[in-house]
Amino acid sequence: MKKNLLFIVALAFCVITMAQHPQKSKPWIVKSVPATEIDNPVANPLQISNPSVNSKAVLEDDIGATRYDVQTNAAIANRIVLFNDGTIAGTWTRGTTETSFTERGTGYNYFNGTTWGPQPSARIETVRTGWPTMDAWNTGGEIVVSHQSATAPLIKCTRTTKGAGAWTQGTIARPPDFNKEMLWPRLITNGPTHNYVHMIALSAPTGNGGAIYKGLDGALLYYRSLNGGTTWDKQGIQLPGLDSASYTSFSGDEYAWGSPKGDTIYFVAGGSYTDMFIMKSTDNGENWTKINILSNGHKKIPASVTYLAPWASSDGAVACEMDQQGIIHVASGIGGGSMSGGTKYISLYRNGLIYWNTTMSMIQDSLDLDTLNAHGQLLGYYFDGPNPGDTLNTMTSYRVGLTSFPQMSIDAYNNLFVIYAGITWENPDPSGINYHHIFGRAKYHDKATWSTEPIDFNAGFLYYGQEYIFASMTKRITNDKLRIIYQTATQPGTAVGTTGVIPYHDCIIQYRELTGNSFWPVGISDNSLLKKNQVSQNYPNPVKGLTYFNVNLDQASNVMVEISNIMGQKVLNFDKGVVNAGMHQMVFDGSQLIPGIYFYTVRIRGEAFTHKMIVE
Repeated sequence: MKKNLLFIVALAFCVITMAQHPQKSKPWIVKSVPATEIDNPVANPLQISNPSVNSKAVLEDDIGATRYDVQTNAAIANRIVLFNDGTIAGTWTRGTTETSFTERGTGYNYFNGTTWGPQPSARIETVRTGWPTMDAWNTGGEIVVSHQSATAPLIKCTRTTKGAGAWTQGTIARPPDFNKEMLWPRLITNGPTHNYVHMIALSAPTGNGGAIYKGLDGALLYYRSLNGGTTWDKQGIQLPGLDSASYTSFSGDEYAWGSPKGDTIYFVAGGSYTDMFIMKSTDNGENWTKINILSNGHKKIPASVTYLAPWASSDGAVACEMDQQGIIHVASGIGGGSMSGGTKYISLYRNGLIYWNTTMSMIQDSLDLDTLNAHGQLLGYYFDGPNPGDTLNTMTSYRVGLTSFPQMSIDAYNNLFVIYAGITWENPDPSGINYHHIFGRAKYHDKATWSTEPIDFNAGFLYYGQEYIFASMTKRITNDKLRIIYQTATQPGTAVGTTGVIPYHDCIIQYRELTGNSFWPVGISDNSLLKKNQVSQNYPNPVKGLTYFNVNLDQASNVMVEISNIMGQKVLNFDKGVVNAGMHQMVFDGSQLIPGIYFYTVRIRGEAFTHKMIVE
């Protein structure tokens, strides 16, 4: 028995960045600045109320606003949570009064399954804070932790009903033998009711009004609570291998949690003056193992050293996630450091996004792009375009590399998705500064390599003349949707981070959804996709509802689509006529078919491309 089919060809193209493979002769653009952290308010007489950006893309929802435009120094905290019932919470550092940013604190908004709430007009805390990190908490509730300063404790805000009711505010005590406070927290929760709270944070460094702790000018410390944060049975614990015997200091925001898997918890850390490594516990934080990724010979610098030539390292913007087989995947931007006259510097504007997983050997210290690419360890990079004018003009500092701020998610089928911020040569603003966009790549479970070249998710007319930065992505993926928030503005760069260089400007926090198919599931390692006809495997497969596949045409062609059952009988013969060159997304409603095995064949100028499709 046959049923009617719904076949829709999307009119919008999936735009792919026309990048080429990196070459050793391609120079890096390197600039060094002192390795100080940004957390001080900057005086400015202007004030705003209800800030907004006049131009917005229709694919996003505006959920909040800020003029305090630094959301992180490096790795991005857990800022968006997808709850089991499909509701979502998003957070960011919000501040609007530039004279002192005295009202700076956590901006919060909630999606009830249908719509987002109104943009908040105030922080959730009663005191000035920044750098929020959040997660689900205590069966149906939520928890947010943010920092104050080196002389005031971390703030913990909880409420038992997510999205509703008053927040209960408290503090988290510093280690009993430390006379300063903690900064830049990161937390996750796990357990049957999300009542186990795990946090890492940094003892305040001297440059931020702190003090040396256990021989480190910034010690990375672990906290654990087994009762939702009421008490902490592990408070300010220095994990094995992270002490002064191995390191001189750690820096703010250079660490990030992955999603817990039962009692297995883990985080990744890296930076200009540290190794890049994973800390992993399989017993809910009782015992820890250190897994080395990238060595840094300058992690322990004697006081007598006053000069060191520039070196390459992680830029501190790291992300990690464990797949269904227990393999931990890691992404990091490329940075570096140097010393002159005894002053530490970090290197900016280095090119390349590193990929690594726990089945691989340690990464070679040189971080040469061609070497990384040859070992399957180069996820993204900036490349000047092929046409006159397609070159990097100028940019402002986010204290990281040209391709950085990665985020990772893995779905139930073991498909791995990575997004990151990258510089673009397209459409510099009137002052000549290049914008950042959000890019993505995917590694599909049934493919040997990563999907083609990075996808620019902000390409096209709707995104003209806007900066997209600080993307945070939910760890959980449901209904083939990846949910992200990011900061956007018409002005590129950060006013807070580059005082006097970039003017203060309105920024919007936006929410957006991507699908797994958005990453173009072809799984080839070069740009040959752009040079010939291609038809992708449908995704998801097996099919329960909508499924997608892409058709790439090297020139305008007549396209015919046929669907046959396992007996070879045609179910559909669909003539699309002449279709323009480029990439086209096909959407098929599999619920219209009786469960079983089918084949779809796309015919293009005498070529036939056939893939199997399973309908459940």
